[in-house]
Amino acid sequence: MVAELITWAGRTLSGTDRFGRWVTQNDKFEGWWDSPDIKGESADRPNGDGEFDLPVYNQARLITIGGNFHADSHEQMHEAMNFFTGAMSGRFQTSGHGSIQWADAKRNSGVKFTPVTDTFAQWQVRLKCVDPLKYGNVNAYSIPSGSSYTTVFHRGNAVGYPTVTVSGSFPGGYVLQSSGGAEYRVTTALGATPHTIDMSTGLLVRNGSVVSGGVTRADLWRIQGGSLATDMRLQPITTGSGTAAVTLLDTYI
Repeated sequence: MVAELITWAGRTLSGTDRFGRWVTQNDKFEGWWDSPDIKGESADRPNGDGEFDLPVYNQARLITIGGNFHADSHEQMHEAMNFFTGAMSGRFQTSGHGSIQWADAKRNSGVKFTPVTDTFAQWQVRLKCVDPLKYGNVNAYSIPSGSSYTTVFHRGNAVGYPTVTVSGSFPGGYVLQSSGGAEYRVTTALGATPHTIDMSTGLLVRNGSVVSGGVTRADLWRIQGGSLATDMRLQPITTGSGTAAVTLLDTYI
């Protein structure tokens, strides 16, 4: 069982650190377990009922979290206050509340730290995650070249995008395929330096630089959360063999 721990930017919000014990109050913790608000345009049907069916998207995630701090000494409390109030941005992460989940968050207002006694204080932080998605564990898959498919999935509840690193020898290039018919076809030769493909952008990268002109088809596929898996395979266009290493984060909204 993972112990309950909530952190942000290296600061403890629920748990014990070198300064003392931090307690998050449930009634002062909002915006993390909920879905973000939505945004989008609306347009009435001029000669009919209702509106046009326009897309909607998630707004940035807004988090409010507050609680109490218990120090062993008055000096510790002031040390904790100086450290706690100095953060501007960093990873917000919860563990011990089901699966580990994290997101990059920055301060959305001033950090409040209010001493009540010599060793007891109350605090509050408001944060914004410009990317409203939450991420978790890394899922790793190895796909050898050939005709067989490998199942790729994650345990979140939202769409996730895999990153694929292809290594081996493909003198005439290679093709990544999904069982749904999507295809990423690379015609430039693969040798000693691996290729990395980010399925969220479609970019092919080699040695840190984007490869231009070496991709003749760049279908992108996303992996639905939970039990909705995707099957993938790697094949040479002419000859050769290799391996596709797929990494995919558990992704939540």
